[in-house]
Amino acid sequence: MEVLCLPGDSPFAPLLGESAAAAAQRLVLDRYLARLVLCLDDLVQDQRIWISFADLPRDPGTAGRPPRQVTLYLHPGHLLKDRPPTSLLPGTEIWEMRGPRFASPAEDPRTELSRANLERFLYHQLMSVRDLCDGTIDPAAVPADSANAFQEAWAVTVDGRLRRQRWPGFTAAERRRRFSRVFGRGGVLLPEHWRIFHELWELDPVEQGRMLEWLRKLPRLRH
Repeated sequence: MEVLCLPGDSPFAPLLGESAAAAAQRLVLDRYLARLVLCLDDLVQDQRIWISFADLPRDPGTAGRPPRQVTLYLHPGHLLKDRPPTSLLPGTEIWEMRGPRFASPAEDPRTELSRANLERFLYHQLMSVRDLCDGTIDPAAVPADSANAFQEAWAVTVDGRLRRQRWPGFTAAERRRRFSRVFGRGGVLLPEHWRIFHELWELDPVEQGRMLEWLRKLPRLRH
């Protein structure tokens, strides 16, 4: 499977491409994809990145489904070392997010690179891609008014599976904080809601129908 980083002259491209190729191999993505494209041009640093699929031209005379390409649009800030927050309040809205901050304008940005952050972010996103490729998750079956809640529940299952495989991913504590921040907007999280969190964390194999049932018992997100 071909791995392509854009822009090619990004100081992060070599390590990003190397790490993405290794993660894709572990996740056996070459069963589904001919090319993985990583675009370092997302506008905001958010775990909910853009993923797009496209069919590639098929060689004349070949049979079967056309080869597919997946493109991930990510923010360079996901690849950098952690920095102390500038506010006690989490900046979760798009207009509150900021670009990556380097130590000084003259410093080589590669010195700010964190391989641990890069790999856990990559594995999380590529596991999500595999779920889409193998039919584990069907976005068309998710009600439009539950899309944000479902995406957060799905993310919990992704990191739970990664941790059991001892692959890079977000820890249960990190995922709980995110879960609390997202669903806490809809009301107070009760013990039954945290039981659902742990069910999601341990869910393997992933069953989309069960996830949708659990979402009905969680606080409804307010927009």
